[in-house]
Amino acid sequence: MPFFALVSCGGMIPSAEVVTLDIGHYVPKGAGTGTGARTPGAVNGRTIEEARFWYEYSPYVKRVIERAGYRCVITNRGYAPTTEPLASHARRAGVIHLNRPDVRDRRGAVIRYASRYHPDRVSAGMVSADYAVWKKAACAVFLHHNSSSDRWRRTCNGVVYYNRRSGAKLAAAVAGTLNQSILNHGMPNDGKNCTTAIRWIPGTAGAGWMNTCDDSGIPAILIETAFLNNPDHARYLAEPSQAVRYAEAIGEGVVSWLRSR
Repeated sequence: MPFFALVSCGGMIPSAEVVTLDIGHYVPKGAGTGTGARTPGAVNGRTIEEARFWYEYSPYVKRVIERAGYRCVITNRGYAPTTEPLASHARRAGVIHLNRPDVRDRRGAVIRYASRYHPDRVSAGMVSADYAVWKKAACAVFLHHNSSSDRWRRTCNGVVYYNRRSGAKLAAAVAGTLNQSILNHGMPNDGKNCTTAIRWIPGTAGAGWMNTCDDSGIPAILIETAFLNNPDHARYLAEPSQAVRYAEAIGEGVVSWLRSR
């Protein structure tokens, strides 16, 4: 039986629509640390890792969306974490684990695989996009962070990527909220706003997910706004109340788009 038949979620939208949030990267089985971007060192006594961050703070994105009256579910491509505090974060968020973490070939390269719905689309982590397609999602939001180096640098060119036929207005709404309430409003960003950009060229990171959602008419965005090797961004996100505010701003942008349809 396909794994999709084994999961369900409740909510408040009278239609079948649901917003899917996907936690970027995953936590290897039995590990206490996740894959993805991370700070080069500790900030305020805390090392920030991409997957661990979103396990802790994706529930705040979800809460904003659900309080506005919309259904929302959080997914992750990997297995459920077994170490604390990640296991508790996963339970609190109600994360649906899709049990298909990345697999590497003999050279260490991540093996990409085809979408079950659009077989010409190929990517690592495709299972999360396929879940959004299966749910006939109102939109798909891939929660990530960025990094430009394994050393501290004040990189400020954050982007909200979107799929080229469906996602421009969703990306603009989320980027707009982040620019109005987060970047240069608590999180230093050298006076620059984050931008939006199409992500669709096969082989580029996340393009397979974007195109798979696009082929099913689902707006999709990939959040790459905060740089974990930017010390100002890292200090901001290391403060729990500010990390909550960052997550909430993403949710507010999604709600703004949902209401505008």
